[in-house]
Amino acid sequence: MADTENKPDFDLPALRVFVGGETPTERRDALTSLIAAKFLPKNADHEAVRAGRDRLLNDAVEAVDPAHRLLSIAEAIRLTQVVKRWLPDISNRLRPAFDRELPPLRLLPEADDRLNVARACGLMSNAWLVAYVAQSIAEEEQGEKTRAELMGVLLSRVGTLVEAVNTISMFIEKVRPQTDEPANSMAKRLTRVLYALRTALIETENETGAQLGKALQQLLVNAFIEVGRPQDEKAQAELAKELLLTVHDIVRTRLSVVTEASIYLPVAYSKQLCGGTWPQELARPLAKLASNVCEALVLLGRQGMRDQMLLGQLEVLTKYPERARAIARELAERHPELNEEVRDWLEFGRIRPERTGNAAQEAAASNADAAIGLALQAARQVLQSSEGLRERLLSSLEIFEPALLGVTKESLDKIKALAIQVEQAASLRALQLLGVPGEEIEASPKYFEVVGGEPRQRMVVRQPAVVKIKTDGQPGDAVLRGLVE
Repeated sequence: MADTENKPDFDLPALRVFVGGETPTERRDALTSLIAAKFLPKNADHEAVRAGRDRLLNDAVEAVDPAHRLLSIAEAIRLTQVVKRWLPDISNRLRPAFDRELPPLRLLPEADDRLNVARACGLMSNAWLVAYVAQSIAEEEQGEKTRAELMGVLLSRVGTLVEAVNTISMFIEKVRPQTDEPANSMAKRLTRVLYALRTALIETENETGAQLGKALQQLLVNAFIEVGRPQDEKAQAELAKELLLTVHDIVRTRLSVVTEASIYLPVAYSKQLCGGTWPQELARPLAKLASNVCEALVLLGRQGMRDQMLLGQLEVLTKYPERARAIARELAERHPELNEEVRDWLEFGRIRPERTGNAAQEAAASNADAAIGLALQAARQVLQSSEGLRERLLSSLEIFEPALLGVTKESLDKIKALAIQVEQAASLRALQLLGVPGEEIEASPKYFEVVGGEPRQRMVVRQPAVVKIKTDGQPGDAVLRGLVE
């Protein structure tokens, strides 16, 4: 009796429909029943199950009705999720179904079916798949798992993020939401597209490609070129937030573009979509992206480089220009290691022009600054030594060599005069020595090089640095770095 109760029921109605049902939908529902009854995978080798599987695979290749063909592919993939050992065989037998382009994915009303077709696409490598998958991403309405799967497939088939964005952009331009407010609907759809892109790019290693910021901006433009700007404030804010986070994730995962000002281009366009001012709820993503811009400015500044377009992004990311200028000034104060031209630029927000007539003279004169600084150091050392010897030397000569007293005194006076003149020359060039040999100081890499050991917070000066003095009397750029150990 117990054996009879445990014996599999091969006469299940669902099994008969799975094999011989008249419509694809009937057979799909039958497979759902078999899975729910836990008939599979234990009985996967039953001849009726294999017959149903073979019919699915044949229909995936030969079905005339486009939706029938797509659904057969979806159900074949669903079988591999239940009977996992069938995946290699089913994948191989599905390849002929991809010899020609699949019908549009939108023909399948069920999101789960579209998801399984997307999974099937991920198993194939046909040339037409890139455009097909990008079109499906643009046309997908509510199936977010489907969109995420498609995005993963797309990024695995293209070399760069630019290629992926441009391909999606080409198809999203053709999308026309059939709603009362198509612009708002488009904003919501584009928000979901960006979320899928952002999530996928974090997990992939695609290079950015050239002009990714421009490509993202064009994606926004193409999405609204026909339907107009969204008017719903919530839809505007959600789209702007996703765009900000997408750019943030790009620059934090693709360090090669962090200093590329054009990567931030879509941010300004997104601000326009919000009516020209940022909603309060975007404060956190705006702060994240502003932090990225600040890091980029410092990275360039340490190389002595300035990018006005990049600095201008702080105004885009803030509500008021005054706040942007304050951020830049704070940046200059926090990074004294930057050269003074960069810090001045950050503080005043622009590169102050030099008078052309003086530029060549200044360039020529500045070449002598290092030599003047070294002369200043030598002059101070000689003067210190001569002053220490003066009284004793003159007293000795007066007693033992009176004939040499006059010439020696004259030489010492000239040494003093020469040292004063070197001091005056250094002062005219706003030069000064920083550090005293033997003194222990906090050694900034802006002013000192480390010799003979590992860098420490406080080190002993072996050779002073030659620095420019700013108008406020504080040290500016190093003309010649000193030595510490």
